[in-house]
Amino acid sequence: MKTRLLILLLFLYVGGNLVAQNATITGVVTDNETKDFLIGATVMLKGSNKGTITDANGQYTLFIPKGKQTIQFSFIGYQTQDFDIDLKSNEVKTLNLVMRPDNHMLKEVVISAQAKGQTAAIKSQLNATGIMNAVSEEKLHELPDVNVADAIGRLPGLMIQRDGGEGQKIIIRGLDPKYNSIAINGMNAPSTSSTDRSTDLNMISPDMIAGAEVLKASTADKDADGLGGTVNLIMKDAPRDFKLNVTGETGYHSQINGMGRYKGGIMASNRFFNERLGVIFTASADQTDRSNDTFNAAYKVNGNTPTPGFDYTKPWITGVSLESNLEKRQRFNVNLNMDFDLGKGSKLKMSNLFSRMNRDRDIRQKRYDLEGTRLRFQQTDRDSHNTNITNMLQGDFNVLGATLNLGVGRSSSRTRTPYDHQMQFRLNAPFTADIDALSYQPPYLIANSKFVKEDDLTQYYLYETIFNTEFAKETEYSAWLDLKKPFSFSEKVNGYIKIGGKFRQKERSLETARRYRRMDLSEGADPVFENMPDLTPSSFKNTYIGITDFLDADYKPHDFLNNKYKDLCINFALDHNAMRNFYNINQDIYGKILTTKILKDYDGNENLWAGYIMGEINFGKYVTFIPGVRYDFSHLKYNAYSGSNVPDNEEKEHEFEYEKSNDSDKYGYWLPQIHLRVKPTNWMDIRLAYTETLSRPDYNLLAPRTIIKPNVNEVTWSRTNLKPALSRNYDVILTFYQPDYGLFTISGFYKDIKNFTYTRSAYMLNGTVTDPANFDLPMSLSGGSITYPLNSPYNATLKGLEFDLQLQFRKMRNFMKGVVFSANLTLMDSKMNYFETLKSRIKNPDFTPGGTEKPFLPTNSDIIYTDRLLKQPSLLFNVSLGYDYKKFSGRISCNYQDGVLIAEQHRQDAADVESTRPFVKWDMQLKYSLTRQFSLYATLSNFTQSSDRKRRDITNYPSRVEYYGSAAYIGFKYDIFK
Repeated sequence: MKTRLLILLLFLYVGGNLVAQNATITGVVTDNETKDFLIGATVMLKGSNKGTITDANGQYTLFIPKGKQTIQFSFIGYQTQDFDIDLKSNEVKTLNLVMRPDNHMLKEVVISAQAKGQTAAIKSQLNATGIMNAVSEEKLHELPDVNVADAIGRLPGLMIQRDGGEGQKIIIRGLDPKYNSIAINGMNAPSTSSTDRSTDLNMISPDMIAGAEVLKASTADKDADGLGGTVNLIMKDAPRDFKLNVTGETGYHSQINGMGRYKGGIMASNRFFNERLGVIFTASADQTDRSNDTFNAAYKVNGNTPTPGFDYTKPWITGVSLESNLEKRQRFNVNLNMDFDLGKGSKLKMSNLFSRMNRDRDIRQKRYDLEGTRLRFQQTDRDSHNTNITNMLQGDFNVLGATLNLGVGRSSSRTRTPYDHQMQFRLNAPFTADIDALSYQPPYLIANSKFVKEDDLTQYYLYETIFNTEFAKETEYSAWLDLKKPFSFSEKVNGYIKIGGKFRQKERSLETARRYRRMDLSEGADPVFENMPDLTPSSFKNTYIGITDFLDADYKPHDFLNNKYKDLCINFALDHNAMRNFYNINQDIYGKILTTKILKDYDGNENLWAGYIMGEINFGKYVTFIPGVRYDFSHLKYNAYSGSNVPDNEEKEHEFEYEKSNDSDKYGYWLPQIHLRVKPTNWMDIRLAYTETLSRPDYNLLAPRTIIKPNVNEVTWSRTNLKPALSRNYDVILTFYQPDYGLFTISGFYKDIKNFTYTRSAYMLNGTVTDPANFDLPMSLSGGSITYPLNSPYNATLKGLEFDLQLQFRKMRNFMKGVVFSANLTLMDSKMNYFETLKSRIKNPDFTPGGTEKPFLPTNSDIIYTDRLLKQPSLLFNVSLGYDYKKFSGRISCNYQDGVLIAEQHRQDAADVESTRPFVKWDMQLKYSLTRQFSLYATLSNFTQSSDRKRRDITNYPSRVEYYGSAAYIGFKYDIFK
């Protein structure tokens, strides 16, 4: 099939060049009153089906036959305008248009900001060559969500992964964020994770972008490294005339019962030199409180004998922890875009985006340790920051009737934790009830004062102190070239052929450091008492350091988890400054733990080449065929550390030999991307797509390591030769569209994915796949354990249905004309085989007392359990109701996410399976324009105070509950020269 597709495309390219008799019109469409770009305006060759719409920056390009033609511009609520032109073959004409409101129509129809934004998003979706959903600029700016992730997460098939209550990453069609890609103006954004390829979206303010696209089935000219899809953020160009606006915002957070948000922003833009040069500058800064409470329960289940009265082995609780996370997040965004019109449809464009997030956290954790029969209080003082920079220079040129796009870019992320200090205090034997009985109680009862005696703070002692640092960085350089040539075989058979290529060089590294001091060992605390002679010792043992000198005198306990469980409370906390002072004085006595470095650190680079050829063939106005094929080639080189005498104890400073290890791999894949669109009527179209995509393995799994711990006979092993996950994707979408009322779509998708990675732990046995020789290990390690990643031999499947309804009633003459409604429903199911290797020892039949044979032999038994994919919900539902009336605009929205699998099955009775509970989030946005220039807005986020919950499925006991309350923000926007 791939060979036939290439032959077809080459025939189109050669034949299209021979018969090409086309001309090109291009330009920008703006609003006469606001001077803003008109997004989604229709540009048609009158009397034909050839047309396009303006993009997020009001731009359009349309290939038309040479000669005399009439071009028609239209947009709901604006005067339709016709222009007669006469073009020669390969001629390029720039036609910029200022559209004026249709006063007669405005008397009959109210075009609100929400309706305008919905219309623009609908038209973008209808005009896309691939399968795509869009978020318009109006939705992002007029009634803004808290961040970009929250706005995008309401599209069909998408689910938000939250952090501290705010959207952070996007799950597309049930696939983990690391299997999806994020792009800015089509260029890949860097990963913000230290281990995998996922990218945070909560760093970017909605003020920075002009719209967002979610590509679910791309064409061959787009990057193919997203199994689920690609989120593309579009930067804004400078509109006509000088514009300057400022925004300000503040707000209340229920978790801290106080003001928790401060935000300010500015946008300035203008066009110079007869509007040929455009410059737009946007900047914003905000500080938001993201404090939250978390309840965790840890379980263990061993053996296969059912618990009396049950048909499964009941898990017992090993510990319960209460965590209060005080966190402030600061965000800084700066965006500078410039574009220069070279004339005749050619343009240069430069984009620069700087984003930074600072996180300041004090994490207070109280753990009731049933296994160790003690109470642990640990507080972590952690500072971290993430900086992303994207720079891009690209040009669009019209050359002999073809469109040439070329560009270069650089993107980078720097994720650094320069300060992470932990102090852990312990209280021995706090439990007054039988431990075995407590272990099978509901976990939230364990902290009951009837079972625990914890109030005597003089008995607490300092057990350990830890200081960690981490620095992950990624830099990617890109260069690309695309050439698009229109053709026309006849009046009814026309289209274009497009070829291009792209090169990406990615540099990636992770550096960690860990310093540690055990304080309860012999002489462990002696240097501290020498450095700080006034410290109060613990009454438990006078050679131990007590907790009383570190307590925060101003700390006041709050209703933990909003008092969901009455007996849960963190009744004291450490003083932030006292912790810092302790580290500053005693940091020299912390031991350097090298094992952390060799287990985590890596560096490497990836050289990625891609080339493609694709075409679009229009058969009259009813059928459009878009075949394409892309070739992706990867050359990966990674370095890490290996050691043959690594200690198993990470609590002491050890000196041991280790060395740098390296590995590389190369692979290439042909990826066909085929689309077919059939439009039997003006109000309906059917789209079919077959595409192939890939996703490269996690960075930490590619790092070549051989870590041998002889004391426990264990090996950790990995190499760069893991294959990428490959997906064959089938999509069908049925769309019904009525311009005056909206759109309804039904989409079906099916994915067949191979080469997912998993980690196996097994005994090393001679003559099997885990023979030490297969890992270049000495035979003396036979019988020991090895942990290593590998590709699954089984395919995973994912299927689903998406229903999307978008309505507006602007033609109605009653109160309904201000209503804008949208709702979408996604149903999904998947199938994945999960592996579990049971390591056991059986009697050796050849064993004889006094002989050389061992009495027991190690064995591996592989078991496969089938379940759905991790993080794949069965049901997603979003509904939004907006209303505009004169100067008022408001929207209320609900987001429902079904529970997802987070811990897969590794036992026959499924007693170890964990999942999340369904999550429902309600938000509201309100806006009132006091004048043409000045408006006020308000946001209520999570006003029903929903919490994230996880459970152990078989008992329905909670394993994690995270509560972050609700928030209310008020703000203003002042357009000074509007």
